[in-house]
Amino acid sequence: MSDYSDDEVVSRRRRRGRRPSDADGAPERQVEQDPAKREALARDVIYRALGARDHSRGELRAKLARKGFDEELTERMLDKFTAAGLVDDAAFAQRWVESRHRFSGRGRRALAQELRTKGIGEAEAAAALDTVSRDAEAERAAELVERKLARVEIPDDRTERDKLTQRLVGMLARRGYHPSLALSVVLDAVRAKAAAE
Repeated sequence: MSDYSDDEVVSRRRRRGRRPSDADGAPERQVEQDPAKREALARDVIYRALGARDHSRGELRAKLARKGFDEELTERMLDKFTAAGLVDDAAFAQRWVESRHRFSGRGRRALAQELRTKGIGEAEAAAALDTVSRDAEAERAAELVERKLARVEIPDDRTERDKLTQRLVGMLARRGYHPSLALSVVLDAVRAKAAAE
């Protein structure tokens, strides 16, 4: 039981920079009713998001919904940003796939799932994923496996070698590589390292 009245609790929260609604973890809600001000607030939310990193239209839609903006205003603002070329799902998908494949070693399956969670449409996602060829995917998978194998010796024991193979295939599967591709890459890398040792 608190020793403070409700007014004192609200006052203390305000002094600390927190609104009373923040305390219960409820989603933020905009209370501004003036249409021009609400549009300016929505525009500001989008500019801030895009200033931090590239966003898809779906991500921005979700962000505005969490802030309490209605669907009509959200779509109108997103249409304006799209028309200005500041929101482009096809370009976003291309950059996302290139970056995540090159720097995080993600396979096509994982990339497709990530694009879905970002709200990217089927056509834009397919076009972006087509930029990662099977050869490029196999090459990137081989790099990941070689990096792991550089720190271990290939065991002579068949059972231990099979366990190592399973671990490496599992690592590639978690990164979104097709099981048959993962197995092929791992077996080739293990054989090559065993021959070199």
